[in-house]
Amino acid sequence: MRHSRTRSRAVRPKRPTRLQSPGRLQPPTRLRRTALFAAVTMATALLAGCGTSGSAATGPAPCTTPGFSPDSIKLGWVYPDTGPLAQALGAARSGFVARVEQQNAAGGIHGRKLTFAWRDDVGSGAQNLEAMRDLVENEHVFGVVESTTAAAGGADYLHEQEVPVAGLPAEAIWAEHFYDNMFAHAYVITSGPSVDTFGTFVKARGGTKAAIVLSDTDQVSNQISEKVTDSLRAAGIEVSPTKFIYNPTHTSRSQLGEQLKNAGVDTVAGALSAADTSEVMAGAHEAGAVVKVFLSAAGYDRGVLQEKGATIAGLYTYMNYVPFLNRTPAHDLYIDAMRAYAPELQPPDQELALIAYLSTDIFLTGLLRGPACPTRASYIRTLRGVTDYNAGGLLPGPVDFKNWGQLNLCYTFVRVNDQGTDYELVKDPGGADRWCGKRLPDQ
Repeated sequence: MRHSRTRSRAVRPKRPTRLQSPGRLQPPTRLRRTALFAAVTMATALLAGCGTSGSAATGPAPCTTPGFSPDSIKLGWVYPDTGPLAQALGAARSGFVARVEQQNAAGGIHGRKLTFAWRDDVGSGAQNLEAMRDLVENEHVFGVVESTTAAAGGADYLHEQEVPVAGLPAEAIWAEHFYDNMFAHAYVITSGPSVDTFGTFVKARGGTKAAIVLSDTDQVSNQISEKVTDSLRAAGIEVSPTKFIYNPTHTSRSQLGEQLKNAGVDTVAGALSAADTSEVMAGAHEAGAVVKVFLSAAGYDRGVLQEKGATIAGLYTYMNYVPFLNRTPAHDLYIDAMRAYAPELQPPDQELALIAYLSTDIFLTGLLRGPACPTRASYIRTLRGVTDYNAGGLLPGPVDFKNWGQLNLCYTFVRVNDQGTDYELVKDPGGADRWCGKRLPDQ
């Protein structure tokens, strides 16, 4: 039985929602390569890894579930097509379309073709709620895939309606156990305990004393930094008690560099953007601070690499998905799907497109592993029962949807090479492409 939960909301006037015919996106505006923090499948072989049994076995059966017709299943897709986040998240639409059409080419799901209707939430919580209502009540979709930072806007409504949703885990709400209908490939913002993976990595690179650089404007990055701090301490690395703050508008990088030098740290960690981290690194270098390890949760950004490569040479960062540096068969299937069904995105190996592809694959996994005619409630139970999801090899470790909301144990670590021209994979001491640790005790 579901428990009611209410949240106060200001009543805002509704604004028109951009509507398009289901199943087709209009030709995209200019899509650009992007990397968004923190805070990620395929046909035949890859689909087998995700549980494609019965994709078209006995043909469709009569079904009265919302979104189901004799020959189709209708999904919803939400993202900010306009507004301040449109450029950052624009590539996501191509990843969604590619995964849907890839599944259709493989025979659909239990003999039914996938169709979809989409809405623009402008990156606004109020508009996200309006978009979800429209998709559920007017378009009658079965469930929703979204790539937005405003998912909290429609979360209560979707939960009350028992509508399943998968998406970008850029908000703490994805990790809350109340929302059992929300699925993601990772949880970067969580109230649960940390893992020792980050500390183990830093210790292996020679770090002994760390400074944690925080933001005075971005509490999300600070929450991530808190988990890194716990991980460092668990590995026996001393964390300086000095409070180091970086603000791109007010902070003098040279003064911050002097602070780091005077603190005697050999490790600098945090979750600032790649651009801000480049300024912190420049300040440390200018001050002559002897730092062995610069570690950032958001350092994988080829745009910043192209602009400030020399400055961020040696920077380490980590990801909760397998990057294209270690190209796998799963990546090849992703690239093939992008070329076939979303050729407008160039180059196709963009982070947000891959994460939207992952989110879509998560949603389809619940359909593929369930009966031909699920209810929304039975779908949620089925997907919550999956404890070994790895997107056919696109994730460094399995995701447990049954015990969700915790930090992942496994990550891929990469380093900016000494020339500042590219990223290189950092293998663990045993030669593996991933670093896996243990969960710390809950405090």
